[in-house]
Amino acid sequence: MPDGRVVLKENRIMMVSDEMGDIPAGNTRGLGLYFSDTRFLSTYEFRLNGLQPILLSSSVDESYVATFQMVNPVLLLDEGKRRIPQQSLSIRRTRFIHGGLHERIGIQNCGSEPVDIQCSLCVDADFLDMFDVRGTVGALHGHQARTLGKVRKPVLSDAGIVFGYDGLDGVFRQTQVLMDRAPAGSDANTLTYSYRLEPKQTVRLVIDVIPGIGDDDTAFASLQDDALEALQASYRHWQESTTVIKTDNAFLDRGLLRRSQMDLRILVEEFETGLLPMAGIPWYSVPFGRDSLITSIQMLMVNPEIARGTLRYLAQHRGRKVDTEREEEPGKILHELRYGELANLKLIPHTPYYGTVDATPLFLVCLVETMDWLNDTDLFVELLPATLAALNWIDEFGDLDGDGFVEYAERARGGVRNQGWKDSSDSLLYPDGRPAELPAALVEVQGYVYQAKVGLSRILERMGQLPMAERLAREADKLRRKFELKFWLDEEQFYAQALDRVKAPIPSVTSNPAHCLWAGICDPERAEILRDRLLGPDMFSGWGIRTLSSRSPHYNPMSYHNGTVWPHDNSIAVAGLRRYRHTEAASQVIDGIMEAGFRMPNYRLPELFCGFRRDQRFNNGPAEYLVSCNPQAWGAGAAFQLLQTALGIVPDTTAGRVYINPVPFGQVKNVEVRGMRVGTGRLSFNVSYNGGRPHVEVVEKPDDLAVVLDEPPLIT
Repeated sequence: MPDGRVVLKENRIMMVSDEMGDIPAGNTRGLGLYFSDTRFLSTYEFRLNGLQPILLSSSVDESYVATFQMVNPVLLLDEGKRRIPQQSLSIRRTRFIHGGLHERIGIQNCGSEPVDIQCSLCVDADFLDMFDVRGTVGALHGHQARTLGKVRKPVLSDAGIVFGYDGLDGVFRQTQVLMDRAPAGSDANTLTYSYRLEPKQTVRLVIDVIPGIGDDDTAFASLQDDALEALQASYRHWQESTTVIKTDNAFLDRGLLRRSQMDLRILVEEFETGLLPMAGIPWYSVPFGRDSLITSIQMLMVNPEIARGTLRYLAQHRGRKVDTEREEEPGKILHELRYGELANLKLIPHTPYYGTVDATPLFLVCLVETMDWLNDTDLFVELLPATLAALNWIDEFGDLDGDGFVEYAERARGGVRNQGWKDSSDSLLYPDGRPAELPAALVEVQGYVYQAKVGLSRILERMGQLPMAERLAREADKLRRKFELKFWLDEEQFYAQALDRVKAPIPSVTSNPAHCLWAGICDPERAEILRDRLLGPDMFSGWGIRTLSSRSPHYNPMSYHNGTVWPHDNSIAVAGLRRYRHTEAASQVIDGIMEAGFRMPNYRLPELFCGFRRDQRFNNGPAEYLVSCNPQAWGAGAAFQLLQTALGIVPDTTAGRVYINPVPFGQVKNVEVRGMRVGTGRLSFNVSYNGGRPHVEVVEKPDDLAVVLDEPPLIT
């Protein structure tokens, strides 16, 4: 991360430390050990003779295990009479997450003389709700959540130290810090251990930090080796269940794609409904409707089980009643679900909170995309009640004034004002800087609704459900005609970002209409104009398409939504450009985003990065955004949607076919795709680029699936 945070996560437990592996006392960077939206460890500092070791290197390749290699600073013993030189002691901290934090600290005397050392571990637990850690509680309620419950006095023993918290919600939470040996001494929350190390001798300290909810006082037995082996086996299973993709570009193959796949692994959690991607670390490691759906779509070529699980989870938690405090309505798909004390006390609306306008149509889009990949009729029938409820929400609750467009208005105390994917408070402004008057109809949301109805109409027609198929097709066509009439800006030759309360267009030139290319709602001639503007110097930074034109009075390349570049936004734009046959423009954006990923730390595509112009003369890299989720689900998923678009993979399995039509990208000469789940089986193929038309060799495919080496028909 740009600020040096090290993140480990497995299921619902997450550790965020500094680059040394510590959680400094009183930190304001959100560092801690988290479980169920609560910080169970707020201090975790290792010291050697009272001093911080010197970091040589750290490794976090797998995102669940980390290694910190350190050495000692100069140590003065015997009241300064004896000096231990720097780099006399090797200190190695290894840790992983599996039901808690498990760490081994090994110290080796690399010198030729015996040394006496004292190790100390300072630990504390404040049990703050995630909203309090983020600093948002005071703004919502005028007080800090830390005053709600009661933190118990720590209990010290030879086994370690236990912290407890009696929440105002009636839930007891505790943190057990367990050691493999009794401390030589303890002072408040600091445990100390004394060792005499002979030359070449190594000592180890084993630490287990176990968060718990409820009154279960079951003793924990440390089986670190067994737990680590189980975790490694879980990762092997994940890799075996995903599509194997190999290229001859090492930056892409062993860098960007591998990093993205590993990031998705730690962000995906398993519920009774199946797999579900969390939005991002550290602030949004929770179910998040919009983000989970877009990530699921991005990952269909890699692991369609994510989409199945996401659809089932969101269908199960769909709105059932009208509740203005949580912005819930029948059929509406949730925005965000929280688990902590504030949610239990209903001091925040996230129980779940439904304040999003795009998650419901995106739910339908995700279902259509999943059917296109898998033709899973059983899943479609299972989700039919949620599908009909979502369609009803679009027509009855989403269209607030009956004009045919889906709008949103903020209603919940402590909710979100702007309820599209650009959800910051300043993302929807008039040219003079005033916030747009709500309700507002966002341009991309109309595209999602169109995309959903057209796709469902096609699938229902093939299933013999003609009356409903014809109705949805008529509604989609009517929406498309009204969309072109109301959203097109003649002066800008672009689509408006939104329509405000009185249906006046917000004339900002943004990346939002690129989502409408993906949706297929745009007139083909206007799509060509849109392409040219999106690739113009005010929108395309060289690394990707900006969220807002640099000509806008609100443009700031470091603003969250007003000038930065978002990889997921670009992956959707690229799919849209390719849909309208603008392959050269699509390739240009693909190369820009992928090259940005190659230049990022650990080859990780972040949530967003700054929109500064790429300077080829000085070979500058993309500038990182200071406070972003990293890793972030739809940032990681963007790599695979970009790859799918570059390879021209368009499944249509309800019609028994899949299209493959690659274009050159990223200086790649060869691509191998193995075991990609399509329809009832798996598809494997090779692509080779030899300066001319790419050559595709199909290695295996389902017997009932035709592979068409061409573009799909353009349907708008």
